[in-house]
Amino acid sequence: MRVAIRSANIWGVPGPDGDEVRTPRPAGRLLFRDLRGPDVAVVQELVDDGRDALTDLRNATGNIESLPPYRGHPLGRLVYGSSPTEELRPDPAFIRLFTAQGQQPPVVVDTSWLLVGHADETMHVIRADNAHGWTLMVADPRLAVRQLHAARAAGASRLFEGTTAKHQPSVDELLADPEFLAENEQAAGHIDGKMETMLAETGLRPDELVRVPVLFHQPPEIPLFTALSPGIPNGLSLDGRHFAAPDPHGPRVKGRDIFRTATERALRANGVRVSWMEDLQWAHFGGGEVHCTTNAWLDTSRDRPWWR
Repeated sequence: MRVAIRSANIWGVPGPDGDEVRTPRPAGRLLFRDLRGPDVAVVQELVDDGRDALTDLRNATGNIESLPPYRGHPLGRLVYGSSPTEELRPDPAFIRLFTAQGQQPPVVVDTSWLLVGHADETMHVIRADNAHGWTLMVADPRLAVRQLHAARAAGASRLFEGTTAKHQPSVDELLADPEFLAENEQAAGHIDGKMETMLAETGLRPDELVRVPVLFHQPPEIPLFTALSPGIPNGLSLDGRHFAAPDPHGPRVKGRDIFRTATERALRANGVRVSWMEDLQWAHFGGGEVHCTTNAWLDTSRDRPWWR
């Protein structure tokens, strides 16, 4: 039986009289209306604790990830993003839905520095020829900045070239902005902290991580980070060897997107090929990417049932 999980979001929507009514995220109703039926169950668990919209972002299921099985954890582990303080934490009732099973003890990573605050924004599990059989693809702002320098030397012009993006910053403009460079170094430091947690919890080595270029920035109205260039790790594994990634629309050198090229090279070394998905307008500029906006039914028919 497949089990669909409704996200624990609480949204304010207009009621019959026009006044705002707080309700579970309306889009989740289609799970019950369209999907529930033979061999398909739907569960939900959430509490309306009066949280604001920023905190509520943490309850979308882009913030619920999992690790494959590894030594000591035969069913893998839950991964989710939270905050060291009481604010910006996901709904405790929603988290208890997973942890009460006692089967996949969670790894909690600090996502309080991110505007959306999801675990999927900066990492993705991919296959690897190592002892685990898998590793982590990681967003790397330092790599992205180094590539901007290389792009400028090679004559590349701007981000988002050839798209309908209103702002298409040039490479020179970005590299001449000390605030932008400082923000990316700060974002890299936060990702370093997240990876320290992941390495300690999984036993992976630093040299096993697969790093891909992603630029970050802080919107002027909120001092939290979001991806400036589409977050490449925030894609969807179609199977173990095929990754659907958001098109980064990075600088082009001799007609080739250097962010794409670096990613394809890094993943190819792990036996993974990339298909590029266009999500700039319908997902990225709204704070999400391919993974955030996609639900996938995985085929587990060939896997050994865990209860055996």
